[in-house]
Amino acid sequence: MVSIETVLSPPNLWLSACAWVVLLLQVSSAIAAASETEPPHVVFFNPGFMQSDNPTGQFWPESTSFIQAVAEDLGVTLEVQHANRDSLRMQRQIGEVLGRPKRPDYLLLVNERFALSQQFRLINQAGIPFFSAYNHVTREGMPAAFPRETYRNWIGALVPDNHYAGYELAQRLISELEPTPAKFLILAGDNVTSAAKLRELGLQEALKHHSHARIVERIVGEWGYHLPRQKVAGLLRRHPEINVIWSANGAMARGALNAITTANPKFDFHPIIGSINWDSDEISMLQKRQLSTSIGGHFMTAGLSLVLIYDFHHGIDFQNDGGRYQRRRLFHGITVEDLQRYPILTSRHWRQLDFRRLSKHHSPHLDRYDFSINSLLGSDTAH
Repeated sequence: MVSIETVLSPPNLWLSACAWVVLLLQVSSAIAAASETEPPHVVFFNPGFMQSDNPTGQFWPESTSFIQAVAEDLGVTLEVQHANRDSLRMQRQIGEVLGRPKRPDYLLLVNERFALSQQFRLINQAGIPFFSAYNHVTREGMPAAFPRETYRNWIGALVPDNHYAGYELAQRLISELEPTPAKFLILAGDNVTSAAKLRELGLQEALKHHSHARIVERIVGEWGYHLPRQKVAGLLRRHPEINVIWSANGAMARGALNAITTANPKFDFHPIIGSINWDSDEISMLQKRQLSTSIGGHFMTAGLSLVLIYDFHHGIDFQNDGGRYQRRRLFHGITVEDLQRYPILTSRHWRQLDFRRLSKHHSPHLDRYDFSINSLLGSDTAH
């Protein structure tokens, strides 16, 4: 029989203490491992509408549909809040989330019209890691600070190359008309957002390479259907030399087309039209050959940002592949012929795609993130 004195002797006390320490370390490691594999809770603040039937088109509803499909594949708990193009509403939504007793693991933000630039400090102080997508942080088109510097909890940004989109759209339209000189009507999105301004800068860059191409008229359509619907027919009668319409998004292109096709008296000739977005109305216009070309794919930015957040959550830092502040060519140009190669652009069944292929956590063989159109939408990318 072992006496109490033997158990409580210094050597045995030391061994017992060591055993407890080892046990506690094992439990702590198990808890840490469990927390690492716990799926993250991400809130995506979408600045647009939830319903596809809205005056600014289907871009933001499509962004939601796409990120939901990505979240489902990756097992991410995703919450989407829509601001209905109301920046004050978005600020209130963010404030509500920051004030919750149980807060999400990450925020995915869109700095629409630079409405959140002044809120970055508040969001950073809340201690929730956040990621910005789609728009640059400042009006100058470059960040005033980079992620993980001034704002330590700002882990990264993914911004589609809007300059390239505007440039590529202009190049395609000019090439289609050659040798006839292109004479443009420009449907600009707005005069404020970096996306609108950079797309027009890309257009201007393309014009520098084609001395006979020029802009005849420019209007600001506020990304919507109605203003082009009201104004385009009158502009074409005033400037019959216009032979091409460059539209910063699909809703404005649709408004322009409706203005042309319903005009009375009818036009003997109407310009070719090109636009940016890839929304379902644009795809339909391509199929009917009412639209010459569409530059798109950037609606996937939120979903691709979620891939980067997901890998970051699992210890794979995207800053080693593209940096903390990433500007990628997420835009791709398509014509009616490309719809046969990418039938999912017509069906919009994003859940058919296997997004785990894009994640380095699920695909350890990946050396670099591949967000090309073939990688995203090719026939071999389905489940």
